[in-house]
Amino acid sequence: MADPLQFDPDFRWFEPIYDMDLADMKPKKRANTGWFATYDRLNLYGSRPELENNSQGLESGLDSGWGHRYEIGFMLPDEDKGWLFSWVDNDVGEFFSVRKERGNRFNEDELDGEATNPAPPFGFEAIPGISNNRGFNYRFVDEKRSENVIDFDSYELSKTWRLEPYHYGGILEPMVGFRWFRIEDTNVRQNFISSNDPDQIADGVAGRPNLVTTYGAASELMTTDQAFTENEAITGQIGFRYFKFFDRFTFATDFKVFSGANFQSSFNNRHTEAVVYDGTDTIAEGDEVTRILYEETDRDYTRNEEFFLGFDVRGELGYQLSRAITVRAGFQLIDVARGLWRGGDLDNSILRGGDNDQDYLMVGGTFGITLNR
Repeated sequence: MADPLQFDPDFRWFEPIYDMDLADMKPKKRANTGWFATYDRLNLYGSRPELENNSQGLESGLDSGWGHRYEIGFMLPDEDKGWLFSWVDNDVGEFFSVRKERGNRFNEDELDGEATNPAPPFGFEAIPGISNNRGFNYRFVDEKRSENVIDFDSYELSKTWRLEPYHYGGILEPMVGFRWFRIEDTNVRQNFISSNDPDQIADGVAGRPNLVTTYGAASELMTTDQAFTENEAITGQIGFRYFKFFDRFTFATDFKVFSGANFQSSFNNRHTEAVVYDGTDTIAEGDEVTRILYEETDRDYTRNEEFFLGFDVRGELGYQLSRAITVRAGFQLIDVARGLWRGGDLDNSILRGGDNDQDYLMVGGTFGITLNR
């Protein structure tokens, strides 16, 4: 790009800038040149999955997610062309949770400030599963059901061109490149039962083992059915960026369309945790845990390919703080119109997941900073 020995950066990031400087500066001179970088904090709401077993209407509504956007670019000042790399990360984690106390609801030794297994010089912590929950003085489990759990990552590299400014100072930058998506979806259902439950003492719960018969009169069982689905989409992308300067303010908008192949994979299995106490009747306070049994079924894998299509649009308003720093805020909308798999396998999974060709919408606000000398 340039002779390394002639590279003389100026790191006076907070050098002030005056309105008169901006008024005398042409729009093309104010645009980013050389190396520049941006960072934005994202609060994007994500749409829920379309699942086969969806009796409570989980598809309706959006759930809050948080993430980041990083951009690094280089624009040749004399040739008006360059490159732009961008990474967008936004995670949504929405669960429905019910807290249920253990049969022996607290560890007495921990309440007294003593180690469960005393030994010099400091003693040992209570065995996991026997101790009180961290930060609490009692023992419990949170029975969870996922409603919208997704990890969204997007990496893009684009070639950009800067056109001549329009009559009123607006500048258009067309771009062409490719974009790689990694979108991971989690579908979880948990069920917690205790031998203290009247149903267990009688005939058991449908679809679950009878704890009294299987583990004894004093036992608990947490069953977790889970499906993890990964989407790896490789797409081509075209779009543009338009921005205009007005005094210290910068109005900017981006629009990109992407399309390509999505390589999908998913696996599901079941995990159980059985806690057996030393009581001969129902579980009571003071009963000690005699053993904890963990079992996990083999993973059932499925794969698929789909056509992936969507668009990305955002608008921002920036304010020039100094010669090198601009703060900005705006909105962003990313819509995967088709080709996404969520929920796991539709046919062979206990959870009865979702279709391979779903859509996913993210929309919300952004706040960040731009750095350019």
